[in-house]
Amino acid sequence: MRKILLLGLFVVLIVACGKDTNVEITGSIKDAGKTKVYLEQIDVSSRKVIDSTKINKNGEFSFGINVDLPTFYTLKFANNEQVTIIASPDEKIEVSGTYNDIKNNYWVDGSENSLWIKLLNFQLDRTLTLTDSLRKSYQALPQEPAYDKQREEYAKAWEEAINKQINFTRDFIIKHATSPASYYALYQKIDGNIGIMDEIEDLHYYKVVASSLTALYPESQYTKAIMNHLKKISQAIQNQHLVNMINNTEGSLPDIKLPNVEGKEVSLLSLKNKLVVLDFGLITAKESQVYIKEMKAIYDKFKKQGVEIYMVCLDKNRLLWEEVIKQNKIDWICVWDEGGLQSRAAATWNVKDIPANFIINQKKEIVGKNLYGDRLEDRLNTLLKK
Repeated sequence: MRKILLLGLFVVLIVACGKDTNVEITGSIKDAGKTKVYLEQIDVSSRKVIDSTKINKNGEFSFGINVDLPTFYTLKFANNEQVTIIASPDEKIEVSGTYNDIKNNYWVDGSENSLWIKLLNFQLDRTLTLTDSLRKSYQALPQEPAYDKQREEYAKAWEEAINKQINFTRDFIIKHATSPASYYALYQKIDGNIGIMDEIEDLHYYKVVASSLTALYPESQYTKAIMNHLKKISQAIQNQHLVNMINNTEGSLPDIKLPNVEGKEVSLLSLKNKLVVLDFGLITAKESQVYIKEMKAIYDKFKKQGVEIYMVCLDKNRLLWEEVIKQNKIDWICVWDEGGLQSRAAATWNVKDIPANFIINQKKEIVGKNLYGDRLEDRLNTLLKK
């Protein structure tokens, strides 16, 4: 009898040790028969395919995984569409939907966190569809004064849509702070590399998510990532108090990295061997046309002599900003700070009023400040003769 008991215990231990999954993910997708589906794990800094399977003729598939803490995954289908889920220990997640346009035609059972992800993506897709439609309508209007009012209405509607999305995300985070979906909400993007949430303006919401995740999942990679991010934000805020250093020795100038009209980040300090006019201002206001005309004249005269303009635009409405660049054929470096008049870059450079500018020589020294028109031209001529 003792041998039988020991044998039974041995068998139980073998079965227990062989159990290497604690989450089951199953799917039933219409019109997806005989295609493949990939299970991709979303880590903080990378994504990796951890499994794949063939969907049977009835549109069914299943995966078994083991997780210790809530983890983000995507189900990636052969048509390049995907569904994002959050898997937590001991969940049985069931995904159903239609293969065509599945990102808008699916449902999740067994994972409340995954349903919050669905809600976040649904709202963002609605916003992106609306803003894209407004952008196209705006750009389609004839360039005539008779359409100015309509242009302003489109621009205002675009701005309202963005603000609505921001408020939705803030509200979601407060209501679902204990869900890992709140972390996902923090890092959604509205346009290319532009996040919905602003690190400084929305610092409170970053702290809410960090506090909740630290309390619930202190060992999670996502918790550690947001805590590191908070440290970087705090450091950036401290750096704003070092603005008095900008007039010191070579190499002490603070860098600016902001996106141009194509969405590509351009670094101020990457401009080597150039005499740079760093300019802070607005270009969408009607009175800015004279300002733009003056800058075009300066640029056309000096660009072949090694002068570059790095213009930081603090305009609130990105759509109008893009249109002004297009209409005026601005070909110098023109970047956009989504912070607007609360720009961190402007604060770092101790800009109190706009427009404002600095002339920076090849040694990264400030050799002129707040010069315009003939005075700016004279200063550039003098510097180029040295």
